[in-house]
Amino acid sequence: MSYPPADDRLRHLLAQRINCHVNSWKLAFFIAGGIVDDPEIRAELDRIAAAHTAGQHCGDRNCKACFAASVTGADS
Repeated sequence: MSYPPADDRLRHLLAQRINCHVNSWKLAFFIAGGIVDDPEIRAELDRIAAAHTAGQHCGDRNCKACFAASVTGADS
């Protein structure tokens, strides 16, 4: 079996990142689960993905992909 598991990849990836800043893997996994299960966060991820798929800026001022596109002129 590969890690992270394909059926729960987002939760595991978030937990890995969070685990660097908390005392236990269990807490990191709990926090990641709350993030993954939040409907507003899911909707925002879907909105960003849809904008990028359409070749548009997502509107997030911290988006590395949109920043890189604006610097390289890929969106022109």
